[in-house]
Amino acid sequence: MMRFMRILAGLVGLALLAGELARRGESVLAQPKAWDDLVAGALLLMLALAGARAGPALHAAGWALFTGVMLATLGVNLDAWMTDAEKPRAGLYSGALLAMLGVGAAATLWWARRR
Repeated sequence: MMRFMRILAGLVGLALLAGELARRGESVLAQPKAWDDLVAGALLLMLALAGARAGPALHAAGWALFTGVMLATLGVNLDAWMTDAEKPRAGLYSGALLAMLGVGAAATLWWARRR
């Protein structure tokens, strides 16, 4: 299971980084809105590479950061979905964020129970 969690952290970290780079292009560092996803993705990727050397507390903290970023993004997206009828695919995006929030919460709890 530990190997699966490391692979999951690496994949999620890469997906966050690649998604922000694809979405915002070359100006990703000049846009503060992208920094939360970049930090969470880079941290998960580094933890996946560090493995057991990082310890369960750091892994739990990394996943907790990811979960918080997903929760904040979900809140902003749900608000836009309820008040802005012109936002395309807001429901689909909210569903994807909710799934990522669930994965992050489960991973945080899994790591928090390790010693």
